Amino acid sequence: MYLLILLLGPTVMIYLGLQVLANVPITFLLFYSWLFLVPLLDLRFLQKKPWSDAIPAYGLALQRKNLLIGSATGVLFLIVIIGAGSVFHPFLFDREDLIPLLERWHFSGNQAVWLIAILMFINPLLEELYWRGFMHHRLQGRHGKATVVFLTALFYSLYHFLSVVPLFAWPFNVMMVAPVFIAGLIWGCMRQRDSTITGSVLSHILADVGIMSVYLLFLV
Repeated sequence: MYLLILLLGPTVMIYLGLQVLANVPITFLLFYSWLFLVPLLDLRFLQKKPWSDAIPAYGLALQRKNLLIGSATGVLFLIVIIGAGSVFHPFLFDREDLIPLLERWHFSGNQAVWLIAILMFINPLLEELYWRGFMHHRLQGRHGKATVVFLTALFYSLYHFLSVVPLFAWPFNVMMVAPVFIAGLIWGCMRQRDSTITGSVLSHILADVGIMSVYLLFLV
């Protein structure tokens, strides 16, 4: 039951923030508080281990080859996202519905600048720390390697339905979750192979920069 709560917790935070409160800043507060605090509290109060144990357990170690793989996959993601956005953005988005939705979510005006910065740099770090670091470690020993990668990618993708489906036009809104899942599998395999999340963090940052670039280039 505890592991299920850990797997579903981020989705619940996104649901409360976007669907119940309809406010992106509050969603960020709920979501990122969960991603940041839960691993720390789990390590300190449930596992009763010193903070230093989080470094090897959660994959917080630098590895040159892993960083190179992260750079390569990240650049590939960046190019594909911007390229696809430049070609397909007239079909992907319905501006008449999207702009009012972003305004209702308080993702507009001057505050959108710092929200975009958080999405590009803070979001990848905390998501990778939680899914490929904390949850990967938590699931190891209970499941096989492939199952751990699959589960972390699956539940990582789950809450993207709540944010992606309202943003894109049908049927692309449902289809857009598939690349999120695939990226989660790739980052999980990188973590499994090299026992570090630094490469997946870098790759994730570049992917999110690509997503925000599509927003800034074609929607603003």
